[in-house]
Amino acid sequence: MTIAVLVAWLAAAPAETPTPPRPAQAILADYANAIGGREAWKRLRSVHIKRGLTVAGQGASGSEEHWATADGKNLSESSLRDVGTFRQGSDGRVTWSKDPVFGLRKLEGAEQEEARINGAWNAEADLASLYAKVTSVPPPKDAEKDAGASLECVELQKKLGKPSVLCFDTKTHLRVLQTGVQPSPGGDIPYKLVFGDWRAVKGIKTWYLEKMTAGPTTVEGRIISLVLDEKIPASRFKMPKP
Repeated sequence: MTIAVLVAWLAAAPAETPTPPRPAQAILADYANAIGGREAWKRLRSVHIKRGLTVAGQGASGSEEHWATADGKNLSESSLRDVGTFRQGSDGRVTWSKDPVFGLRKLEGAEQEEARINGAWNAEADLASLYAKVTSVPPPKDAEKDAGASLECVELQKKLGKPSVLCFDTKTHLRVLQTGVQPSPGGDIPYKLVFGDWRAVKGIKTWYLEKMTAGPTTVEGRIISLVLDEKIPASRFKMPKP
């Protein structure tokens, strides 16, 4: 076979058909099983997490505390040195935020939808129920290279606001990467989240390391304390008075 004939044969040969991605529901089901299964998560009644925060390259540090209960109440409080304290919570009816820039606000629209998802109880074990639609999609550009693993991803479409993409390791089925935009009064802020250091606690698995990049800033959060099923007073979640 001459080179010319070989090249012509290769050009005429049908291209390989790429393997279609698995259904999004199957990907999310494998994730739920990998972190302990829905039944293990259903047994929990509350969670209280403390994280240490570090701003990469700036030397700034801080802390974050998160409380949530099975009846739909949640509160996150983050403090960064020389920046201030940021609080966001819900008493099960009203979702609110208080920060040094925009003050105390009742969240509405896309912001409220984002907060509802982030604060949902047992969200990790049943992600599909939180979104209007979940669809399998290819990994974002360079995502597998950055993660050092083969990934399968799903697009999570919200009832309000822009979708996000969540990617899982094809071997462990644990979440590795998330991209999306965070709505704010100042406009949508693109972000990337990376998850790692997975550990087992009382029959469930959760990540202890989280890195969030938004623009030129990367904040690393590492869990230093995780307590399950402690009693948390309802008053903690109420919207502060103006």
